[in-house]
Amino acid sequence: MSDSEVPVLIVGGGGCGLAASVFLSDMGVEHLLVERRESTSVLPRAHYLNQRTMEILRQHGIAEDVYRASAPPANMEEVVWRTSLAGDGPLDALDLHRIDAFGGGATAAAYAADSPCPSTNLPQHRLEPLLLRHAEERAAGGVRFHHTMEEFTQDESGTSARVTDRATGEQRTVRARYLLAADGGRSIGDSLGVEMDGEGGALDVYSVHFSADLAEWWPGDAVLMTNFVDPDGGLISRYGMVALGPRWGLECREWALHFHLPPETTPDLGTEAVTATVRGLLKLPDLDLTVHQVSHYRPEAVVASSFRVGGVFLAGDAAHRQPPATGLGLNSAIQDAHNIAWKLGAVLGGGADTSLLDTYEAERLPVAHRNVDWAMYAFRNHAVIHAGLGIFPGQPPETTRATIRALFSGTPMGETRRARAAEVFATQRVEYQAHDIEIGHYYRTGALEPDSSDPPPRDPMGCTYRPVTRPGHRLPHAWLTRDGNRVSTLDLVGPRGGYVLITGPSAAGWVAAGERIAAAHGVTLKVVPVDADPEVGGYHDVDGGWSAVKEIGDDGAVLVRPDNHIAWRSVRGGPRSAEELDAVFRGILGRTDVTTTGS
Repeated sequence: MSDSEVPVLIVGGGGCGLAASVFLSDMGVEHLLVERRESTSVLPRAHYLNQRTMEILRQHGIAEDVYRASAPPANMEEVVWRTSLAGDGPLDALDLHRIDAFGGGATAAAYAADSPCPSTNLPQHRLEPLLLRHAEERAAGGVRFHHTMEEFTQDESGTSARVTDRATGEQRTVRARYLLAADGGRSIGDSLGVEMDGEGGALDVYSVHFSADLAEWWPGDAVLMTNFVDPDGGLISRYGMVALGPRWGLECREWALHFHLPPETTPDLGTEAVTATVRGLLKLPDLDLTVHQVSHYRPEAVVASSFRVGGVFLAGDAAHRQPPATGLGLNSAIQDAHNIAWKLGAVLGGGADTSLLDTYEAERLPVAHRNVDWAMYAFRNHAVIHAGLGIFPGQPPETTRATIRALFSGTPMGETRRARAAEVFATQRVEYQAHDIEIGHYYRTGALEPDSSDPPPRDPMGCTYRPVTRPGHRLPHAWLTRDGNRVSTLDLVGPRGGYVLITGPSAAGWVAAGERIAAAHGVTLKVVPVDADPEVGGYHDVDGGWSAVKEIGDDGAVLVRPDNHIAWRSVRGGPRSAEELDAVFRGILGRTDVTTTGS
């Protein structure tokens, strides 16, 4: 006999679990979230939020709160490589390279054209409390920190979990139809026998979260991250820093300094030793700083062999773990939660067969493999940059210093070295300008009806995104107007699980068919005719942005899912188009008992 019953039990209250709670609440799904920690994360590990994630947060009414707290675009336009932050030696505080990043500089136009949402930077220890507030507002009493799921069992109708209140020791049994494992891979996947396939875990990375005023030395108001290549070598010769806020640019006062050590090295992580390490690396021996946290992790590139076992779904770090390069960890986790939430809402609401839940793994697992591989590739590419400078592992310090001096020399070979270095540095756009990786992922199979078209060619460097309305792809962003207000195509889908059918001006047949089919299938379907004529009521493509990407005729239509991915399209309308639309809903929802009279 259970003490309580909920449709969904979420285990884990990090970014993935809290986002899932928000999304499920908006879908009208009752749930319970349990998190073993007393509070949200005190570590600032994940910090970059890409455009796709910000679109999702916009859909669920969170984006503006994030933007208010996060780095303005003007303070995250560049990433810099330097020899050191400060110092008075001849090779100190020299710029090696600067690259436009995250939608800044030369990348700004493409990022702005392809999304209504700029990417942004908000460290995890500030993002999670914000997500927690939204989760608690939507699910009063349904978010329980300092609670641990001790064990669980599955049967044909659901999961029984034993949950302990760590403050009181009280235990209770929670019965749930479905369990979402957002526990960071701590236990649930292992207990189900799910293997993590991949590589990594051999490199020790240490992160120091500290406060200091670095305005005098930080390499510019537009710089978010600085990577260092120390010509003096030593135990730590390559390291990096990222700004953490709460103010930004030259007003930033919190920082994370990341460095790695050779295997078998055991550092002194006491406050005094860490303070000395930070001062030494920055070449600021008298810097006034406060060390908040020191953390350690081993970068991995692993993906779960399965994202679903019975009624248990793995998401976030429980499903995939990758190096921090390209910032794909937390972003992928939130996108996992977004994908499964609307499907759970449809099934638990009675509008879809449980077969819809099979599409979670079919859609998200291939994306996870792509993202994990990409993150490891970008992470390792930093070694290519060092080689491009002429610096190699095990090289004597005097050789490294001579190499850096030659790089800055006024000789013809110095010019050649600088030209080579610039070309090699540019390859790190795979990390800092990965526009297509961030918003160009698509689903080949799943809750969609593929058509015979081929996907667009993808930029092998991950930068150039090509918007299409092909089924499985994210709906392209274009600005429309209605009643004088500007609306993104991505705003047409609301937070509560409805579908949108975007049509051309010849929409009368689609409106009638949409109403009939929606009523028969018990779904919310909004038909949105887009008419280029501003004198006609409705949505208007006043600047031609939608016309440039829609790939359908005036009598065609695009069916958009609740997560803003495209389920189906009819390039040209025809006598059987309504029947096709009805069949698409039957396929997605797995319903064989639906009758659409007159379709």
